[in-house]
Amino acid sequence: MDSWTIINIVLNAIIIFNSIFTIINCLGTLLIIIIFHRQTRLVPVLLTGHACLAILLCAIMIASASISSLFGYIGLDLDENNDTIWCRWRGFLIFGFLCAVYDAFGLQAMFRFFRVVFYRRKVLHSFKFYCIIIPFQMIFGVMCISPVLFLNTIVYLPLEFYCGTPYTNLPAILYLATRLYGFPLIILFGTYWHLLRYLRRTSLLAVTNDARRRAQNNARDLIVIKRLLIMVTLLVLLGLPAFIFLFIYIFTGYLFSLTYRIIWLSISFSLVFLTFMHIKYTNPLRMTVQRLINNIGIRQTRIAPQELVQARIGTN
Repeated sequence: MDSWTIINIVLNAIIIFNSIFTIINCLGTLLIIIIFHRQTRLVPVLLTGHACLAILLCAIMIASASISSLFGYIGLDLDENNDTIWCRWRGFLIFGFLCAVYDAFGLQAMFRFFRVVFYRRKVLHSFKFYCIIIPFQMIFGVMCISPVLFLNTIVYLPLEFYCGTPYTNLPAILYLATRLYGFPLIILFGTYWHLLRYLRRTSLLAVTNDARRRAQNNARDLIVIKRLLIMVTLLVLLGLPAFIFLFIYIFTGYLFSLTYRIIWLSISFSLVFLTFMHIKYTNPLRMTVQRLINNIGIRQTRIAPQELVQARIGTN
């Protein structure tokens, strides 16, 4: 087994580990939402659950493709390593669910925007409204990536042992990069800028107690949007190697041999990062997780003295 094969096996193993870790975290988050928050009907919790579901589906698809690639480099001849219909659909669904993940940030920003600017229109920031919007947003994200499937730009990559869009297909790659990263960033930047101007204008008019209280709530919503913007910017930075390889290929015609592996490695780390950030920045979930951790710590401190007492009784 040469060094090239060993490197690819190690990188695939790391991607699979990150994907499994992400799947476990997402399932845990969804269970917490179902068990502890199903009656609260809080829109931020609902949006976090939506984002976790999209991340979960994306991580499953990435893990499946990486396992296929790992088997290929090990030398196991399976149907997963061939150009099948499932192989192409899996490559399509990876990009589709990634699009849904990034669009989830835009949906969260729009919720904060509606709650601040259109605070009198309760329907725009109601729980039922987002129960209807979320499925359409998920379908919209997947459908936006459908051209790469119907135009046959997702093909089997024999050196990678899975299906994807080759970097040599510049129109398809540029479309994917623009749709995955550009669209959410435009929404977040536009929402943040417009909301910042709105708050500066309305803060001067806050004279009554209700107006001041609403201004404080609006400021918190602005902070949330700023955090979302920072998170998406960090995701773009994590995908910076992909853009570097793309520019190198455009200007030199040379494609680095580990391009695909490094891209999926950075995406797998991005998904791990997202699972923690969603819990950290969603106050009800963060408080629930902290309460569960504290309860586990209290139980352990109670059990330890009892075991010590029983050990002393046994020795006497």
